[in-house]
Amino acid sequence: MPPVIDVIRHAEATHNVTGDVYERDPNLTMKGETQAFRLGRSYAYMGHISHVVSSPMRRAVRTAIVAFEDVLLAGKRVILLPELQETGARPSDMGQPPNSLEAAFRPHIDSSLLDRNWFYKGQGSKYIPDVALIEERAREARVFLRDLAQSGPDNAHIVVVSHGGFLQFLTEDFAGLSERYFTVYGNTALRSYRFANLFGRDPDAKLVETSWSCQRSGLPRFIDMSDDDKKRLKSYAVARVEMQKADFENMTKPRRPPVLTHVF
Repeated sequence: MPPVIDVIRHAEATHNVTGDVYERDPNLTMKGETQAFRLGRSYAYMGHISHVVSSPMRRAVRTAIVAFEDVLLAGKRVILLPELQETGARPSDMGQPPNSLEAAFRPHIDSSLLDRNWFYKGQGSKYIPDVALIEERAREARVFLRDLAQSGPDNAHIVVVSHGGFLQFLTEDFAGLSERYFTVYGNTALRSYRFANLFGRDPDAKLVETSWSCQRSGLPRFIDMSDDDKKRLKSYAVARVEMQKADFENMTKPRRPPVLTHVF
């Protein structure tokens, strides 16, 4: 069988509980640590994992390390892929320099794909909240994962740990979204995909959810929906990014100095 891409949202992090989006790169809560541990114990394909790939955000890295400890102890490392980071630009969605991540998580990570300023989310960064930029880095991430899949055995499972907002764009699957819910991924939720054309020339590296993953999630297969339904469901994810973009632009807007008036 062709390789499977198992996409997972990180376990519960502190900002998921407190709502404090100004906490820089939050880590897991104690409950999140337990969730990650249980994820690893319930994961049925541990012996088939060819790669573990993660967002470089601490909550994602820690989830990968705790859940897939057995694989890492056998010699694999968590590949940190900057394209997998979340869509927002608040401090809770801003990461750490590579040397800080190495100090915290060595020897379990491979940070070779991170440049020294991968976490920068200022003007000119490809990681600011912008739908076109997010879609492009999602495509880049899929191409990277497809390259890994092409190099692995047919029955391989590639684990990808990322974030609820970004996973919708990574998979291009917006089934289940609504005005109320920006993501269908709860903490440590897992869905499974295969590449529509593993060895073809598809520049977008399209993913298709497996039948058993659809059964597990209870959600309809997105590619089978009507174009109108696809457009409507995607609009909810786009609206969230547009809100993040407006927030980002407000944060980075130059502040005018106060106008001084003289009272005579």
